[in-house]
Amino acid sequence: MKRKETNLEVLEPPIIKWNEELEEKWLMDKWGCFGASDMFKLWSKGKGEMFGVGAKTLIKKVARQAYTTFNMEDNVETYSMRMGKILEPQSFGYVYNLLGLKELEYFGSINPIFIKHCKDCFNTDTGCSPDGAAKRKDGTISFGIELKNNKGDTHWDSLTEIKRQSDLKEKSKDDYTQCQFSMACCDADVWLWISYNEYFPDKHKALIVEVTPDKEFMEELEERITAAIKKKYEYIDEMKNRN
Repeated sequence: MKRKETNLEVLEPPIIKWNEELEEKWLMDKWGCFGASDMFKLWSKGKGEMFGVGAKTLIKKVARQAYTTFNMEDNVETYSMRMGKILEPQSFGYVYNLLGLKELEYFGSINPIFIKHCKDCFNTDTGCSPDGAAKRKDGTISFGIELKNNKGDTHWDSLTEIKRQSDLKEKSKDDYTQCQFSMACCDADVWLWISYNEYFPDKHKALIVEVTPDKEFMEELEERITAAIKKKYEYIDEMKNRN
């Protein structure tokens, strides 16, 4: 993925405004589903069983959502989420200009979409929320981006420790899992993981790591997702059969 030289034409990213209706639709679409951002929790292993505490907690939450009517109980906005809404459009604009790709669309915190996984074995139980994506002429996604507005220390560490895909896999398995599953959902060949901090010098404001499909990693993850979906419906059936 080649970057555009910053001393050439400056691109103006499309105007992005927060849309309350879009946000509510996004929350409803992902209600009762396993999302890419939480998928890393399924790697939690228990003693003598597939899932540990972290995974079981996530599965129970997804099951409870699927069993109940949509509500805003789980939409508690943290400081990080609030800052994401403020900072992400700015960081997207910087990356948009850096890459120089006019087809790149923003789907982040104030303009979210939830893309369901298309494989039959996953049905509508899983999906991803890309921060941005470039679409082909037929509307399919060619590549996406995962944008992290990291704090100074985290961005510094990323700049010094993460140079390539293998580094991301080792240093940040949660982000790596998110990128890999997002690619699977969108049937894309490339996902860009981006760490951004506006206070660094221009050449180090954005760290971009190109991530490509990791077949072995995804095969193991899909086994865990399939088991998690099965467990989800077991929890729901247990609740339905209670007096």
